[in-house]
Amino acid sequence: MRNSLPLAYSHLPKMLAKHRLKVSDLHEKLKAFGVNVNQKSLYRLTAAKPLQKIDARIVGAICHICSVGIQDVITFEKPNPVLAKLTVAEQKRLDYLMSRHNDGKLNAREVREFDELSDKAHQLTMANARMLVAQRRGLNSAPSLRKASARKRNSTRRVASNP
Repeated sequence: MRNSLPLAYSHLPKMLAKHRLKVSDLHEKLKAFGVNVNQKSLYRLTAAKPLQKIDARIVGAICHICSVGIQDVITFEKPNPVLAKLTVAEQKRLDYLMSRHNDGKLNAREVREFDELSDKAHQLTMANARMLVAQRRGLNSAPSLRKASARKRNSTRRVASNP
């Protein structure tokens, strides 16, 4: 085993999904709380790769705004990406309401419930998409991939210049 420092990872994407927030929503809440932070800094906290720097002022404000502890935002274990989904009961209810909606048989209460469940499903889908994009970006920026791409580009250039 190598002698290296432990790496810090952010669980902010999972926490934002749980609170049904986007980075822009968090940015606005932080601003209203009196914490001026560059939105890019918040996006860096959503990356799947290890954190290089941690601004305790920002993390502390996030913890306060979302009523969580620092261990819910920063951890020394690599996050295990898990796709969020509706509960089985919610999915069954959404399927039922969708069917009734297609038949034009929803009453006012069911329309509200359908809107809430479909909005929740949409929010989960968007959070999953953001997590997958962040994970893909992390994979694409891995050092071994960058080196392999550079080697491939260099060998292609050599072949092209030596006909």
